[in-house]
Amino acid sequence: MDHDLNIDHDLNIDRVLPVDHAIDDSSHQVVVTAVSRLSSASACAQELAEAFADSRLKWLLFFCSAQQDVEELATALERLLPDRSIIGCTSAGELSPMGYCQGSVAAAAFPDDSFHIETALIEQLDHFDFTEAQRQVGQMLESCQQQQKAPLKGHTFLLTLLDGMSEHEEVVLNTLNAVLGSIPMLGGSAGDDLAFGHTQVVYQGKAYQNAAVLMMVNTDCSFMLFSQKHAEDTDELFVATKVDSEHRRVYELNAEPAAEAYARSIGVHLNALTPEIFAQHTLSVRIAGESFVRAVQQANDDGSLSFYCAVERGIVLRRNRHLNIPDALDVLLERIDAGLGEQQVILGFDCIFRQLELGALNALDTVSQRLSKRPIVGFNTYGEHMNGIHLNATFTGVAIGRPKGAL
Repeated sequence: MDHDLNIDHDLNIDRVLPVDHAIDDSSHQVVVTAVSRLSSASACAQELAEAFADSRLKWLLFFCSAQQDVEELATALERLLPDRSIIGCTSAGELSPMGYCQGSVAAAAFPDDSFHIETALIEQLDHFDFTEAQRQVGQMLESCQQQQKAPLKGHTFLLTLLDGMSEHEEVVLNTLNAVLGSIPMLGGSAGDDLAFGHTQVVYQGKAYQNAAVLMMVNTDCSFMLFSQKHAEDTDELFVATKVDSEHRRVYELNAEPAAEAYARSIGVHLNALTPEIFAQHTLSVRIAGESFVRAVQQANDDGSLSFYCAVERGIVLRRNRHLNIPDALDVLLERIDAGLGEQQVILGFDCIFRQLELGALNALDTVSQRLSKRPIVGFNTYGEHMNGIHLNATFTGVAIGRPKGAL
């Protein structure tokens, strides 16, 4: 059954795509989630391996604090779970059934009775092209079709995890989306706790930079993709008049030094430009009539601004006003409940700016408590992905329900 895109403009909740498909079989095992706060990589791996000891759990997805030794963790997990397919990435904070976390590893494992999952590694993102995308996606689709749990159309999605410092997300995502056809795609860009230096993805026991990992999921369970933003446009405009597009850096806004123009507009001193301020004062660009946030990553010593997403000379940026995150989240969760009923897991990709804004507004605990009531596994990102588009300042993800008849 095909579904149109549902958009709730009142709370800026968009890209909610429910997919209704499930079989009547109460014997299906559920997705298992776990979180470890152990600081030792080997001990953390051991704790996760014990949580995922059931041999039917064939695929493991994890999100790892940048405080953890991700190389050692990846190696240890591969050694302890040699018969599993394991992918993951570093984070700027973790989401788990405990709510927002720091310094942890959040993970989910998928059983082979309701899922077939193909994983792949893309190295050298700066050289990824359409031919390689066709080859990679074609292989994954062929393998999924051979071992499918349900017909590919309407029962399959692609999850993407990219190096968040690669500066190549847009090209890679657009290229993948071009060859996927009707299969939806979502994911997030790896983080490193706002150090902006060393983000990594993990594939089969090794950590990589300038790389992406893919997870094509075919399932007989119901699922719902979503992407929620809490920013809307104002009439205050900036034109990017001097730009280094390759490095996502804007030197001038309205023919003035970019950082000065931005700081004056939001009413703060130039020296007060911090990630927390950027989180509360986002900008956006309109593409084909739709607004997309273009969040500032940092102010540079030369007066320029670095952005998380692509920027081009001549683009018009609009100042945003921000809506209430907890209220919008409640509406989104209610829609997920209405569409799916009980959920096995929610894979969530939450922009680090949302966490920073919530902290500045003393609302972090409120949202963390709401999330802790859900089977959520995810991370705070340096950008979110939805159907070929690199996003900022959203909560994006996929909620997976149970097969009909499952208890």
